[in-house]
Amino acid sequence: MDIQENYLELEKMDRWYTEHFEELVDKYPGKTIAVVNEKIVAVEETEKRAHQVAQKNVPDSIPLVVYIPINEELECLL
Repeated sequence: MDIQENYLELEKMDRWYTEHFEELVDKYPGKTIAVVNEKIVAVEETEKRAHQVAQKNVPDSIPLVVYIPINEELECLL
């Protein structure tokens, strides 16, 4: 994958995350998720574990791994 393809893939992941943010906060508060091809492939307690499970479930992928904040954490940001 070249730099342009990487950029487009990151942009696509960012767009998916932004579009689904509220839903993710409702379903997975305080958890870390791994996303591949716009599908959640792991829900774990840590980023390391989510990445490991994603790599096991979808080999040769580069997952988007993000911590989903709880509502109280979001209130602190406002």
